[in-house]
Amino acid sequence: MIVFKREVPMMIKLLEALLRRIPQNHSKRSEIEVELSKYRAGFKGEQSLDYYLDFLPEQDFLILHGLRLPFKDYHFQIDTLMLSRSFFLLIEVKNIGGNLLFEDTYKQFLRILDNGEKEVYKEPVQQVKMQQFQLSYLLNEWKFPSIPIEHLVVFANPKAILQTSNPSSEYTKKVITSPGLLDKINEIKTRRKEEYITGKDLRKIARNLIKKHVPAKPDIYHKFEISPSDIKPGVFCSNCDTTCMRRKSGRWICTECKSSSLHAHIEALEDYSFLISSKITNRQAREYLHISSRTTMHRILKEMNLKHTGSKKNRAYVLEFDL
Repeated sequence: MIVFKREVPMMIKLLEALLRRIPQNHSKRSEIEVELSKYRAGFKGEQSLDYYLDFLPEQDFLILHGLRLPFKDYHFQIDTLMLSRSFFLLIEVKNIGGNLLFEDTYKQFLRILDNGEKEVYKEPVQQVKMQQFQLSYLLNEWKFPSIPIEHLVVFANPKAILQTSNPSSEYTKKVITSPGLLDKINEIKTRRKEEYITGKDLRKIARNLIKKHVPAKPDIYHKFEISPSDIKPGVFCSNCDTTCMRRKSGRWICTECKSSSLHAHIEALEDYSFLISSKITNRQAREYLHISSRTTMHRILKEMNLKHTGSKKNRAYVLEFDL
């Protein structure tokens, strides 16, 4: 049973909003597009695992996707965590294709290009083993009974060709392609039959993990060395992809293609929440949406049923959306 659903990563939402809001000729645009492509590929790989997980009996596992948990002064993220009364399973998903080599001596993960050159990636088995240590630490802090924690690295890209420098290394047991996931889970279930915790404790652990989840909010300005002043204000026209919509008679009218919309301001305010601030005042909203009337802006914000803080004069609206 899925108890924590997979969501579109915040980084994807941020990068998509950023690309909508920076000029086409911005010097960082191509770099941002490459980064977005990587995150989309990774998320697509994680989603592809759901096909195989759907074959598991719902009563066997509690499944949590995309947890980001605190560990001392840091956070760690788990692609998929499966909880049962006999064992927990950490799954790290990779969506990389090509000739992939796990070098056993120095614990390196390489992609071999057609010209023989090698690209070095973060070694995913060591990565998921660190997650295993961190999760064990949290469970111990919460005084739950000790339970075996298994880990796997699953390659979702059908064009991945896996190799290892040592056929007897742990990589042959801990690294698989997605079609082998169900067999591997059944193999673990066969080995791990003893039950260590009750169903009540299992549900309590799941609730604790969900409660401790901290959504990521990356600093894209620092990452790409750009400034908030690079962000274009205004309401976009989804029909012709311009920022030339103007408010007239309760609707948004595109000054280019003349198409209209009742709610075009909502996506613009979503972008604002991602790129500028999660709160906005009437004055800030007017400047951002290019609306001159305070009364019109008040009516728009009120119709959105947003939570707010402060008195009427200093009121700030909380930009929360069901994304």
